Amino acid sequence: MQQDAPVIQGGGSLMISWQVTNQRVLVIGGGNVGLSRVNHLLEADAKVTVVSKELCPELEKYEALQLLECVEKREYKDSDLQMYETTKREQMMTLDLEDDENRKIIDDFEKNQKFALVLICINEHKIARHIYFKCKQLGLVVNLADDPQHCDFYFGSVYRRGALQIMISTNGKSPRLCNRIKNFKIKPMFESLDIANAIDNLGYMRSTLRSKVDPGEDRKTVKERMHWNRQITDFFSIEDWCEMDHDKIDAILSKFPELPTPE
Repeated sequence: MQQDAPVIQGGGSLMISWQVTNQRVLVIGGGNVGLSRVNHLLEADAKVTVVSKELCPELEKYEALQLLECVEKREYKDSDLQMYETTKREQMMTLDLEDDENRKIIDDFEKNQKFALVLICINEHKIARHIYFKCKQLGLVVNLADDPQHCDFYFGSVYRRGALQIMISTNGKSPRLCNRIKNFKIKPMFESLDIANAIDNLGYMRSTLRSKVDPGEDRKTVKERMHWNRQITDFFSIEDWCEMDHDKIDAILSKFPELPTPE
């Protein structure tokens, strides 16, 4: 029987986990908003460059501790958007993509030369808009603080405990509400749980299942692993996963492909 189509609710954002580990990100502005952006980026292991005539005390401290890849204490200039680019963009457009060496050139440009993100955190609206459209000329992904119409993405309020990250967004309508939901609803819900241990247990189970218990990458094996992993994850409560250790996980894996007997 044909399944009913899911109900699609438009008007949302694409909620993704953007990977910027070891990638360059430019923050223009050294005030409190810039600091907030830098904190997010450092937690994501990005290489952060800050351009600002003045820095707030916290960013001054970050610079002293060498947490930032580069700090330019001056006014912004358009060449900042390409400050690390040594490969000419026009040259890359003519490269033969079937050549492995050419692919390495493009990969190096994307990972080590081009800014993965540009975050504009200044109060001069005319200059900020100019930077935004310059980013668009260069094909750079950009966020202009407090100007939702000139953002490729928004920063939501994030609750984090170890590997667990929960993002709350109102699509730019009320960042303050996001923060209140995090502090007064989500945070109390997780305070009593050792969620980091649960994530560690499930990660250990998944990797051990794949590498030792049921190795193989053929379609049948992968499908079998995924099906069992879904079943076993739902078999125990979140609280159970929080309290287990690796010995218990090994005992569960020993019964694969069967499920444990309910206690």
